[in-house]
Amino acid sequence: MELEFSGIDELIKEIDRIEGLTDDLKDKALIAGGDLLRDRMKEEVYAHGLRELTGEGRESLIRTDPKNHELFVGTQGGKKQPGFYLYMHEFGFYNVRARRFIAPRPFASIAYENSKDDILTAYVEEFRKGLGMS
Repeated sequence: MELEFSGIDELIKEIDRIEGLTDDLKDKALIAGGDLLRDRMKEEVYAHGLRELTGEGRESLIRTDPKNHELFVGTQGGKKQPGFYLYMHEFGFYNVRARRFIAPRPFASIAYENSKDDILTAYVEEFRKGLGMS
């Protein structure tokens, strides 16, 4: 990207334009990264020891809409929501009947760690599109 200015007024105007775009661009970049992470988590949910019976776990993974420049990827939460048990498998749990701790079988943290570079690439692509650099 090349910026050419003949005066300070043009520089200030260009900076104001870029600052105005960044709030919308942040949200678009978050959505792109969140969609990528959600899809990767859906691919990984049954790849690390969980058995697929109904597919409810995969379908319960969602991405929220950006609010205050942050969004969340995961299940909706609450014990009556579909996929509530994924939290227990991610972090482990104490089984009262078996009287022992059941070891975690993480999938979300694995998907996140393996997708960090791709999420950052998605962010960069959205910023490039928004700033007209691609």
